[in-house]
Amino acid sequence: MFEEIKIKYMHPGLNLGMQDIRNVWLLTNVPEKLSTSIHQGNLIFRFPLSGKRISYKTLKKGLIRKQIVIRKTCQLLPF
Repeated sequence: MFEEIKIKYMHPGLNLGMQDIRNVWLLTNVPEKLSTSIHQGNLIFRFPLSGKRISYKTLKKGLIRKQIVIRKTCQLLPF
């Protein structure tokens, strides 16, 4: 069983895909969702392993419109 994620925008330099303003994905071999939070009044996204932050303003500067569909496997409950 698969879950389809439709990416509307992409930042080619950072290899990030943006589904909407709250859902940003790191586009590697296994796509990972970046966590979203507020830092000093600005919307930021944190990378999963390193914890580095990138602000929405920085991400918005390099976005291009590109339709990408990611198929991610759903983990079903064992019972």
